[in-house]
Amino acid sequence: MDVPGTNLRTAEDELKAVLNSTSWKITAPLRKAVAFLRGETLRQPQIEFAQPEPIVEVVEVVSLEASAFIDTNAAVLQYRRAHFEVHGKVAPGLALPTTHAWPEPDTPGLSYKDKLTKHLKLTGKGVEIGPLNFPLLSKEECNVYFVDHLDTAGLQTKYKELTDIVPVDLPMVDDNLKTTLKPIAPIDYLVGSQVMEHVPNPIRWLNEIAACMDVGGLVSLSLPDRRLTFDFFREETKPAEIVSAYLKDETIPNVLSVYDNQSLATAVSMPWRFSHSINPDDIVAGRGAVSPAKVAEDHLKVTRIALEGTYLDAHCWVFTPPSFLLIMAQLAEDNFLPYRLHQFYPTNPKSYDRGSSSFTLILERVSEAVTPAEKRRSFLMPLGD
Repeated sequence: MDVPGTNLRTAEDELKAVLNSTSWKITAPLRKAVAFLRGETLRQPQIEFAQPEPIVEVVEVVSLEASAFIDTNAAVLQYRRAHFEVHGKVAPGLALPTTHAWPEPDTPGLSYKDKLTKHLKLTGKGVEIGPLNFPLLSKEECNVYFVDHLDTAGLQTKYKELTDIVPVDLPMVDDNLKTTLKPIAPIDYLVGSQVMEHVPNPIRWLNEIAACMDVGGLVSLSLPDRRLTFDFFREETKPAEIVSAYLKDETIPNVLSVYDNQSLATAVSMPWRFSHSINPDDIVAGRGAVSPAKVAEDHLKVTRIALEGTYLDAHCWVFTPPSFLLIMAQLAEDNFLPYRLHQFYPTNPKSYDRGSSSFTLILERVSEAVTPAEKRRSFLMPLGD
């Protein structure tokens, strides 16, 4: 096989020919084709990798064991089953979990703010949660109320390094959004940028928002993609974990979440905080030889503090776009949520803003007349290429 150069069509043809064959090997040229299509570059030149024995040209062989591992992986099995359920056909190619923008496409130039706000009725009454010093909305452009866990003075004391914190209109009351928003309810929309992953009880949180909306209200959320953040080494959240938090009526990040966050968070994609931050592609290419430093200095100490009942901020939940949609589909089927999916934008590495490491979704408040099956199906629609 010829080594593909910088021709995209050549690289794609090389890969298709190999993947469509009955028996194939990952050779050095194929690895270069994959790297080209992914736009990979190894940014850790100081790492030296062992060279294969010169008597064999093959770098590695994809074994039956590796194929069996993929085909029996729970996340892959759930994705393939859901893909067939909603599309009526087997997922093509390797059938690994993937998503696409739905129902509207992710058009070039669509910004992070556009994805979160373009579907909202900004002439109505809305809320932005946790804007701190980086609000997406402004009072000059829309009728928005800013909500945060502390009042303005409290935030200024907590974040002394920030000088441009936006004034808070409604500080949280009794850690309950329904109570907090009651004075201005009903609202037409709510925006939460990088918020829900911190919420200790997402089902309760989403239902509190729904209680302050009429049917047709929209909830616009963005969430970090585990594969491109300091959560790189953590496993995706399972539906049972979110349901457990709801049934136990948890109000602070539980010990499991805090321990997982503290013990596995690493200096990945964090150049603003760590000079030794590592890019995810370098870790993948290193195959274990490139290992980022842990963020926490003493994760057990922090976990014990959480066990005492102290509220400790954490990424309680970890998602990829496919894993999140599958979770929401299951929660919808079990009738935990009064929403259907209105719009979905997967992570787009080509974005020039936060959309390069996070995905966006718009939830629509629905009436009880919408069946759990209808709600479930909406969350499965973006599955697949």
